[in-house]
Amino acid sequence: MTAILLSLPFVASANMIWPSLIIVQKYYAWYVILAALIIEVVAAHIFLKTDWLKSILVMVVVNVISALVGLILIPVSGLLIEVLMTPFALGTFSLLNWILEYLCAVLVNTCVEGLMLKWIFKYQFKPNFWWLFVANLISVIISFVLIFV
Repeated sequence: MTAILLSLPFVASANMIWPSLIIVQKYYAWYVILAALIIEVVAAHIFLKTDWLKSILVMVVVNVISALVGLILIPVSGLLIEVLMTPFALGTFSLLNWILEYLCAVLVNTCVEGLMLKWIFKYQFKPNFWWLFVANLISVIISFVLIFV
């Protein structure tokens, strides 16, 4: 037993990457955040029927919370996709994995923002889900385009 234990390496290596780690890096760039805030403030003004100042306040608050939660949930959801897709042997960076991981990023942000709208600002979740989803989808598309820039 001692010989087996002594033969194991004592140096750990953490050189694993999956698409959602790249997504987080691009999605949290300041210019993507600024674009997302502008898109969401305009959408909040239209769909929540609030004045501009309240729209800015609401979206800044929910996006700060969403960003903090998303730093954990987006990579974790991406890792879950990797585990679930393993039996299909498509590879970590297959087109389907990228699509699913981007969709997870959109869903994570939409759900967190929708719940914050409900819990903090007392807006209902269901009527606001789709405009939040579209606004977050646009933001994620912007971050996707930046992968190639």
